[in-house]
Amino acid sequence: MALIRTAMMKRSRRQPVAAFSVTVDVIAPELAGAVPAWHDVSAPDGAAVRAVPLLAIMNTGTERLIGVGDLRIMVHHDLRTKLTAVVRGLWVTEAGESPAGPTATNWRIEPNDSRLAELLANVIKAVPYSGQPDPEGLATEIAKAQAEQSRDRIREIKVFRYGLEHLLSANLRGETSMLENVLADVIEMSTLVGRVADEARQAAREGMGAWVTDPAAYHAQRRLQDAALPPRPGARRAARTAWFVILDAGVRQCRALQTEAGEEAPMLHSLLNAASTIAVTREAKAQETFNMVASVGAVMFGIPALVLALYDATAVLPLRAGNAIVIVPLAVAGLAAALIAAVLPGLRRTGKIRRFSVALAAVLTMLIILISAGTLVTPTD
Repeated sequence: MALIRTAMMKRSRRQPVAAFSVTVDVIAPELAGAVPAWHDVSAPDGAAVRAVPLLAIMNTGTERLIGVGDLRIMVHHDLRTKLTAVVRGLWVTEAGESPAGPTATNWRIEPNDSRLAELLANVIKAVPYSGQPDPEGLATEIAKAQAEQSRDRIREIKVFRYGLEHLLSANLRGETSMLENVLADVIEMSTLVGRVADEARQAAREGMGAWVTDPAAYHAQRRLQDAALPPRPGARRAARTAWFVILDAGVRQCRALQTEAGEEAPMLHSLLNAASTIAVTREAKAQETFNMVASVGAVMFGIPALVLALYDATAVLPLRAGNAIVIVPLAVAGLAAALIAAVLPGLRRTGKIRRFSVALAAVLTMLIILISAGTLVTPTD
């Protein structure tokens, strides 16, 4: 399901304000590309519009769902409220725990998920019991709450990065394929934080969308950020409204989210460079070890074979139990090659044992082939 709609009623405990209804539309990534920009949607007369970044995370026990996009708030003159969550990126990961904290591994991006409505259920829960009696105030209060909630989620993304760093450290002596999984996860997480930073940057630059329905408040808030900007008509009056401080706080939350997400990007890039360097180094070391083992095996196994060929093997063919002693030099040489392969530098104890086992298996295979051929061949005069 790409579009999910729910509705609710809220009544403030603070007076004066009337009960207001909230409708939530959730648009999945597979349809997000066809949705127009929020400022291209015309607002009805008397309505207030706001837009904030959206970052939602849900833990289902075995998996984590992470959604990124923007949340659009429209409050009509009668306080009817419509929230539109446009999810532009949806990731599903495996959930786990590590000494560094919760982990999110094996990231994959999805065009949709049946649990998307559950993921964004907190959008409804976070709608404040507003004390603002006008659409602009209510829209601003909801936007600020959602911006703050998204900023809180970036801390969880940081914890996931700590988990990836711990996983990389634990896998330094593991298989290259495990490093490849870490690399893929780092790339997906880097994409996520980049999208979060973009959404937060746009929301902060546009004053959470206040310029659409209240340009005076938008310009007043901009002058708080940069006093060098020229004054605009109505800005001073807008700065005295009861909800203006909430607007300013919401924009600051968006800027803080942009900063924190932007700080994660270079950290992830450094982690990506470290993981890729380790993977390349390990591949080069594996190739070097193979070349050394192959060279030693060729020399140790080839010299006895050349000696046997020099004196002609016709006299001992076909091989039988009584004359199989001619294979002993080859077996000794092959065993020596496997031992040399085990003591070559470059790996720890478990790696050397594995390298010895592979070399010994190769020697035994060659001996079996040689003995089989020797028993089947009968020379003719």
